[in-house]
Amino acid sequence: MSSIGQEESRHGRIVLEGVTKQYLDAERTLTILDKVSFTFPVSGTCAIVGRSGIGKSTMLHLLGALDVPTAGRIILDGTDVTKLSGDDRAVFRGAHVGFVFQFHHLLPEFTAAENVAMPLIIAGKSRARALGEARELLSRVGLADRLTHRPAALSGGEAQRVALARALVTRPSILLADEPTGSLDITTGDEVSSLLLEVCREQGNLTVVVTHSRELAARMDQVLEMVPGGGLVRG
Repeated sequence: MSSIGQEESRHGRIVLEGVTKQYLDAERTLTILDKVSFTFPVSGTCAIVGRSGIGKSTMLHLLGALDVPTAGRIILDGTDVTKLSGDDRAVFRGAHVGFVFQFHHLLPEFTAAENVAMPLIIAGKSRARALGEARELLSRVGLADRLTHRPAALSGGEAQRVALARALVTRPSILLADEPTGSLDITTGDEVSSLLLEVCREQGNLTVVVTHSRELAARMDQVLEMVPGGGLVRG
């Protein structure tokens, strides 16, 4: 395997510069990421694979500005997010980053269309316009007949499609997914994976997926293996 990132352009969608992440556990300091420098491409799909507990989810949270490093810089779309306040990071995430997790985390009291429209409404769009865009994207992921269904009335695969649409409705430049098919059966997981890759390629964003599924990873443009200390190498 060969290390990549430092020789690439510094103008990637995500740039890590000497990123360290530590946690205090009782009286010990645990170093999960140790001075990681890496440049992701501007667009395309990347899978991050590696053994359980090595730090993949920690990395994803940092890439999406959900957390900040102990040391180092993270530059997303040209902005050093490590310098932003918590409120400013939240605004930045809303404008630039979409998230899909293993479990859909849909709001149970709202319909599928309302769940998908929520990020647009929060961003200031009118309810009517947000719902219109939500319906359009839900139709794109095969849920035109589920617009008014609440999460409890959806299958697991349908709920995850709603979650995917919610993540993409703002057309983020970065989509981050953490085990997006981990809670689904093989057939449904394959369907959701296909939709994720198709829609992300249509939108032209950078998609980074943490997964244990070698089948999903093999469908990505790049497969990056995380090694102890958080380094990323091409598999």
